[in-house]
This record gives sequence, C-alpha cells and structure tokens, in this order.
Amino acid sequence: MTTDAGAAGPRLLVINDVETAVDHPERIGRLAGAVDALRDDRTAVLDAGDATAMGALAFTTDTGRGQIAPLHRALAPDAHVPGNHDFDYGPDWLAGFAAATPGRWLGANVDGGEHLDLPDSVTLDIGDRTVAVVGLVTPETPELCFAVDDLEFTDPIRAATEAIADLPPSVDHVVVLSHCGPLDEEIARAVDADAVVGAHDHERVVEHVDGTLVARTAGVGHELLEVELRAEAMGEIHETADYPVSGPIAEAYRARLDAAGLDDRLATLDAPLTTLETAGFVADAYRAEAETPSGERGADVGFVLEASVRESIAGEVTTGDLIGTVPFGSELVTLAVDAADLRAALRATQGPIDATHGLGVWANADPNSATVGGEPVPDGETVTVGTTSYEAYNEILPGFSEQAIVANAGAQHERILSHARNGGLGAVNE
Repeated sequence: MTTDAGAAGPRLLVINDVETAVDHPERIGRLAGAVDALRDDRTAVLDAGDATAMGALAFTTDTGRGQIAPLHRALAPDAHVPGNHDFDYGPDWLAGFAAATPGRWLGANVDGGEHLDLPDSVTLDIGDRTVAVVGLVTPETPELCFAVDDLEFTDPIRAATEAIADLPPSVDHVVVLSHCGPLDEEIARAVDADAVVGAHDHERVVEHVDGTLVARTAGVGHELLEVELRAEAMGEIHETADYPVSGPIAEAYRARLDAAGLDDRLATLDAPLTTLETAGFVADAYRAEAETPSGERGADVGFVLEASVRESIAGEVTTGDLIGTVPFGSELVTLAVDAADLRAALRATQGPIDATHGLGVWANADPNSATVGGEPVPDGETVTVGTTSYEAYNEILPGFSEQAIVANAGAQHERILSHARNGGLGAVNE
C-alpha cells in the first residue's frame, strides 16, 4: 500500500464539520472555490462528517439540514462518513438524504439495521491508482444524539481492522475517513492505513503517528485539508479565505438567507466578540431568559459549553448570526440544583470538562471562588440554572439531570435572539 516516493500520488481534498458555514455565503463560497482551485484529474473529494446544515437556515426553513445540498451537488464528494449531528433527524432521514447525495456514505462501525445501509468501504480509482476509503463514526454518537436508539455503534478500531483485512490486495492506498476526533491517533496506531483523515472535535491536526498521517481541520468552512498519497502520505491545511469565492454557491446561499429574513441587522457592536465572549453572552441569555416554575423569567445563573458555541458574533449582528451561535435543537431548561452539587459543578469547570465538551462558561457564577453573584452558596439552598436540555439529559455536571428540570422555555436559539432584542448585547463590550 505504498508507491514510489518520487511519483505523484493521488490527492484528497477533505471537508469536515461544515455545519453553520451555510449561514455565511462568502465563507461557504470560498470553501467551494478552494476545492475548485485545487481539484484536478488525480483528486478525490471526501466529506468527514457533520456536513449537513446547522444553524439559522436549518432552524428556520422546511429544508432544514438539507440546506447543504447545493454545496454537495457542486463538490460531488466521492465518499462521506456521517458525523453524530448528521443523525439528529434520525436514521431514516439520513438514509433518504444519503440516497440523494453524490458519493457513497460509509460506516464500518455502524449497524443501521432496517434503517440505514452504510458499507464499510468504497474503492476509488484516482488517476492510475486505487484508493480504498474506510468510514468510521464516533462511538459516542448514542450519547450525543437521541435519535439513534435503533442503531449500534461498535468499536471503531476493530471495525477498521476487519474492513481493511477484507480489502483486495490490488488496492494501492488505504485511507480511514473518520468522524472520531481525538480517537484518530489511536486508530492510526492500530490499523494498516496510509492516512486517517477526520473531523468531530474542531481541532487542527497534521501529524504522523507510527508512519500514518493523521489530519483534520477546525471545520465550519474556514479550512480545507489536502492530502497527497505517496510512500508517506503528506497533509496540508488551506485557509479558504485565501481562495476566490465560487459565485454560484455564494449567491445560492445569499438568496436563501434573504428569503428567510435572516440578514436583518439587529445591532452593531464596537468590535467582534471572541468565542469566549460569545459564550458569555449566551450563558447570560440562558440566565435571563430561563423560565421559573411560576412562568416568570430569570434563573440565578446561566451555563453553556464553550464547545457548543460554533460561531462568534461579528460586529454587525444579524438575526441569522444570533440563531446560529449555538446551532443545536436543544431547549432552554431551568434546573434546580442544591448547593453542594452546584459547588461541585463549579469546581468541575475550573478547566476543560473533557475532550468533547471543553470549557464550561457561567453567567453570574465564578468557578474559581465557587460563588453565585459574588457570594458563597449556603448549604441547604437551591440554585436555579438556565442551560440547555442537552446538558441536563447527558448529566454533564453534578446536579445536572432530567430530574432536576423545573421549567422549559422552549427552543434555546429563540431565547438567545430574545435576549439580544431585549438589550442583552449592550454590556458585552463594556
């Protein structure tokens, strides 16, 4: 599965975690433009997952996650692996979407039962070489998505090893197309492949692990991965801002945003917000907009995972910008958490919670001093926390659970929008 070190090998262009890029016509246009500029007759295009649409267009239109279709038609990926968010509408929806999408959808470690047929691999003829692509989905999917109860997600390393063993000996190169994030390094150590190209954790990685290339980009349309398969596979990440805009793609998405009324300007900030500042605004929105059991607004504190904030807020703030900051279909719930559990939750967020969820961001609470509103929380008291249903159902922190929910304010992105309209952005830059 190696070739002459001096020969030009097959090239791969890999998109990943496109998600909310559909809400940004110039950015998604540049992603398409980068693929157009780099593609030639020895190039295949791969999709490493979470490339169905997320954000404002997906939330506010009947097309939903299918808003990614114009990009898929333009790029015509040769192979896909579904990301965990691609399962959010359920396996039957994904099966229908995959059937209407160019390229093969793969999942060596997914048993789709009656709903979804995901082959282990596909073999591509690229130039004068054959490249086998094996697809892997994060085994965390059942914990991250509530719509996959009828599916089984198995050990990705065992599944990849078995899939590679079943490949014909005539294959020149083997590539693992992974939506497993930080597991990619373990996969690279364990399997006989030229490269593991991936997605999921929005981390920029280009390295060799035991001779196997491991590479993925931060996603969301800002970057494109190029891989050349030679005696040793080589990877390079391209900034899509350096490439021309594909006019037809940009115009297609601009028209969709205009039709949905998502380009309406709501505010102008002194300066764009960082991701952490945006998370602070979101946490404050959850605090202010959470419902009490009596139907009033306002919790003691707000909480959001920084990893949930997919887009930082720009200086010119539109309706679409705000709806797309946390592009998930969770609801804003109010939790009643006792003092001891809240202090434990605050301590647990003094650093990253774990590799998947990253930092926790609070409004009106300080994890370093374990205080609420600058004051310690006496034993026996109950604190109300505005956060998303995801944090509750997945028991992200001590005291966070379905049983702790005492009120539900509806779709969290609508509450973020409401907070901004009520002046919540005013204090962000102060």
